[in-house]
Amino acid sequence: MDLETVIAEVAPRLLAYATGRTGCRSTAEDVAQDALSALVVRWRRLGPPESPEAFVFAIARRRAARAAARRALLMPLDAVVAIRSGASAIDTYERRTELREVIRAMAHLRKSDRDLLLLRAAGELPLDQIAKITRTSVAAVKMRLHRARARLSQLMQE
Repeated sequence: MDLETVIAEVAPRLLAYATGRTGCRSTAEDVAQDALSALVVRWRRLGPPESPEAFVFAIARRRAARAAARRALLMPLDAVVAIRSGASAIDTYERRTELREVIRAMAHLRKSDRDLLLLRAAGELPLDQIAKITRTSVAAVKMRLHRARARLSQLMQE
């Protein structure tokens, strides 16, 4: 796989992940750009990393954490979930209302739980990639994701 193909495949998911982590589209674009730039530099100097996806998401995770420390985590609705074009006003309202509830519930989760859920949902990363990024085992990622989903579900019911 070549560098351009990797960037084209990972960039949209990286931006979605960074948006979810930072809560700001502009900051997310900066985080994603920094992570992709680091990938390009690494690729050209030393060749492709073992896992380009894990490489860029690990960098984005660290940079987003720094950005989130400077800025409150507020996720814009339209940036996290693309509202279907041409949807009826009722459908759009229901999706936004549901998303608002999910965002509120996620705000009550621990940072590590939010991060895992975002890596899996927005980043669309497989469990082994998440394990590399978080420096844990795949089994630990599965368990933590299961527990994070259970906590989120409980918060949603409340």
